[in-house]
Amino acid sequence: MTLTTVVGSSGSGKTTFLNDVHKSNKCTYIRQYHSMRPYIPVSKIPNFDPTKLPYWDIYVTEGKAKSIQVGGTMAGEFTAGLSGGQRKLLLFELICQRTESQSELLIALDEPFAGVTDDFVPYMVERLNELRKRHNIILVTNDHGETLTEMA
Repeated sequence: MTLTTVVGSSGSGKTTFLNDVHKSNKCTYIRQYHSMRPYIPVSKIPNFDPTKLPYWDIYVTEGKAKSIQVGGTMAGEFTAGLSGGQRKLLLFELICQRTESQSELLIALDEPFAGVTDDFVPYMVERLNELRKRHNIILVTNDHGETLTEMA
């Protein structure tokens, strides 16, 4: 399968390009700015194992694994929970888990590393390598070009 990477500066049309890909093809699309229901406990997300998240052991140790919510803002109301980068990792891992039993999908990722601390980039690269064994991936970014070049 393939990993196609489009690298460009801010405002160069990367997201517009992915929107066109999404409109023209059946694909799984993780947008740069994501929205999830902030009040849902992560442990209650259907068909999802949060223990695969690279930061989840912290919540287990603190005794918060069953109560930590997705977090974020919805309809102007803020709900405490995961940080923006952690939510992005959650969405990325959710896609990884839900596509494990499938093959030859097109997965479009808009700035998957944006907002994610550099500590978690190796985790994402590992999961991307697993995904691309079974699926075609198109990814747009303006950073981590060297990391993606190493994956080629």
